Amino acid sequence: MRILTIIFIILLLLSGCSSKPSLELVSSTVEIRNDEERLGGIGITSGEEQGGIIVPIALSYDFVLKNTGKKTLGGAEKPNAQTYEFDDGIKVYIEPSENLKAVSEEIMGVNIFIFDEEGRQVAKLGTGKTGVPILEPNQEGEYTFDFILGVLEENPEIRLAPSSEQLEKLKGFAMDATLIVSISDKEIASFDLSNFD
Repeated sequence: MRILTIIFIILLLLSGCSSKPSLELVSSTVEIRNDEERLGGIGITSGEEQGGIIVPIALSYDFVLKNTGKKTLGGAEKPNAQTYEFDDGIKVYIEPSENLKAVSEEIMGVNIFIFDEEGRQVAKLGTGKTGVPILEPNQEGEYTFDFILGVLEENPEIRLAPSSEQLEKLKGFAMDATLIVSISDKEIASFDLSNFD
């Protein structure tokens, strides 16, 4: 009887492990970017520079995830008109450590990692992200985040960026975070970016 109980527990543990999606973080990079092609430009709507375009500076993350399992991850059956994402798709977000939050608040005055549109508008900040909602077995997908930090020239549209020293400090702490992957509001994987080589 005892042997049957042990075998049952082992089978239960193995079946639990096999049902968890297999996801690998293939690459992870962060940089300070001032790239019109990726970030676009911000149109100036008033003042002497009206009609001009300014390019913002952003803290930009690039991730590549790979589905190493045998099942398709995510879906594209439930579009969400408010978020422009799929509710059943793969969602990726960055959870900053307490140190990274503190550095962000010190340099920017706010935690830039909060996806709260009202708070971001008050702080005159923007964000952009891209990703794929579905990963087939053995498929890789790219996910990007651009946290707008400001611009180099004074203007009425967006705040000035921090100094180059402050930007480097923020970048130095940028990988002190966890990358969280979820599907249908259920976390399926997390990666400690500070341990990623």
